[in-house]
Amino acid sequence: MEFSIKSGSPEKQRSACVVVGVFEPRKLTLAAELIDNAARSHLSDIVRRGDMEGKAGSTLLLHNVPGTLCDRVLLVGLGKEKEFGDREYCDAVRSAVRTLNETGSFDGTVFLTETNVRKRSAAWRVRQAAIVAEQTVYRFDQFKSKKDKVRRPLRKLTFVVDRRNELAAAEQALSEGQAIAEGMALAMDLANLPGNVCTPGHLAETALKIAADHKIDCQVIERDEMAALGMHSLL
Repeated sequence: MEFSIKSGSPEKQRSACVVVGVFEPRKLTLAAELIDNAARSHLSDIVRRGDMEGKAGSTLLLHNVPGTLCDRVLLVGLGKEKEFGDREYCDAVRSAVRTLNETGSFDGTVFLTETNVRKRSAAWRVRQAAIVAEQTVYRFDQFKSKKDKVRRPLRKLTFVVDRRNELAAAEQALSEGQAIAEGMALAMDLANLPGNVCTPGHLAETALKIAADHKIDCQVIERDEMAALGMHSLL
């Protein structure tokens, strides 16, 4: 998936979908309020009717919201504001990405990364969002004869930060998050491989390839060396 960082107003985003949060009970986040102002209380009316309570993990996809430049607006329930911490934030991002991927949005502009999380910086929020997004769309179907394909999978996410002076740190955090997610995906791929494929030789080849790609040292030891080191449970 492709990622980017930006700063801007939600109602001015030209995107397939803009993602904003709602706290329980029925409290719009700042980004949602900005859209609501541009839409002449359209979101407030929806929330007031009870279509979105703000319950953690809930989502509501809105089409053609007036006053905006995006195709859709996705409301994501964040739970109670006083209880909104690391786990709740990651769950909200996961719900958003899953909904975007399942509803045919090629791209999404995510304002959840602006939402305050206790004792966490904007860089942390961006890093975790990248990791969670990649985990959410991860699939292991290498050996399936008939693969379950998403008709219009999510291809790009833009994470928004509140202030321009946060952009540099957020860009660095995004790179870190992507690297961590890539490593996690590789680990999951190896764990999901059957034993007759993921042999010690395959693991060694994978390690050597990583070393070559990133210019790091890698030493592969043979059975005799393993025995000398006392690694008998692996022999």
